[in-house]
Amino acid sequence: MAQFVQEYAALRWSVVAAFLIAGAIVLGRLAAPARLVVGSDHGWRQGASTAGSVTAGYHESDAAHLIMCLVMLAMLVFPSGANPSAVRGVLTAMIVVFAALLVSRISEWHSAPDRTPVERLVPLGYHTVTAAAMLYALSGHAMSGHPGGPAVIPALGLAAVFAADALLVALAVGRPLANTPGYRGILLRSGGCVAALTGPRKRSAMVPHVVMDLGTAYMLIAAVSN
Repeated sequence: MAQFVQEYAALRWSVVAAFLIAGAIVLGRLAAPARLVVGSDHGWRQGASTAGSVTAGYHESDAAHLIMCLVMLAMLVFPSGANPSAVRGVLTAMIVVFAALLVSRISEWHSAPDRTPVERLVPLGYHTVTAAAMLYALSGHAMSGHPGGPAVIPALGLAAVFAADALLVALAVGRPLANTPGYRGILLRSGGCVAALTGPRKRSAMVPHVVMDLGTAYMLIAAVSN
């Protein structure tokens, strides 16, 4: 992975720039969260309890995005200097934390579905899968000079899935929030995007998700490039 990242310097620094932009957007959202507008479409319910649940999910999603951006940046800026064992340990810890939070939210959703929207579950599940994909990309690289690594076909398959997810989200951003059904609608309404955002503001709110998708695909491809 380090060899691929260093060989294609222009691509590497373009990805770094994308993660820096995504991180700046996330920090801005955490510092000044958007005003939430809660409606009755797609299972949303009126009331303070729902607004509080959505706000909590918004912060969970942004915090997870920020942590993942920092891990990705460390791997890209210091491809040879970053200790693989340490990075694997961080990713493993993130998977455990995200998965534990997801189980907790699912339990809340089953016990009180009118107060915990399904959209709040999506960011935690997404980041659990993303961290697991990154851990898989590092498999076989815990020791310097280790000849192992992820299998080519599964890694490229995962990269294609993340790239497809980025495309679906990008295509869905231009559609009205309430009129976006299914998977794309859930993504748009997850992680705080239920806020009344339109035009450039709504598009910028989805930049971290798209960058994370494409960055993960890039790292998976880099892991099997040799």
